[in-house]
Amino acid sequence: PNSTVSRQLAGHLPESLLQALRMEWWPGDEQPERTLQSFKKRELEELGKRFNGWEITPAGTEGYRTAEVTRGGVDVARISSKTMQVSGVEGLYFIGEVLDVTGHLGGFNFQWAWSTGHLAGKNV
Repeated sequence: PNSTVSRQLAGHLPESLLQALRMEWWPGDEQPERTLQSFKKRELEELGKRFNGWEITPAGTEGYRTAEVTRGGVDVARISSKTMQVSGVEGLYFIGEVLDVTGHLGGFNFQWAWSTGHLAGKNV
């Protein structure tokens, strides 16, 4: 309750992004330095709506060379989720990143690869 909006955001956002937010959302305003307990319920709800509706458009990428996840692949609608076998093609299985599934960073894509590999291995 005694923490400020700025202090709370600093725990989740890089300083450069926090500075950009201050300039765009609160130019010349002291709101980011107010304590959370000083906000009325309506003000906190508005702040929550602003963050939940916030959209960031990437300016670009470093390309395929540094990509950690790529999109596209075999359409999962053609794959049995119980066996990883292609529907209607006996003995053909697809797993992991060859499928059109993109997970968030943090191990989700590894887990997808291991789990689908395990399923296919059990059913080969």
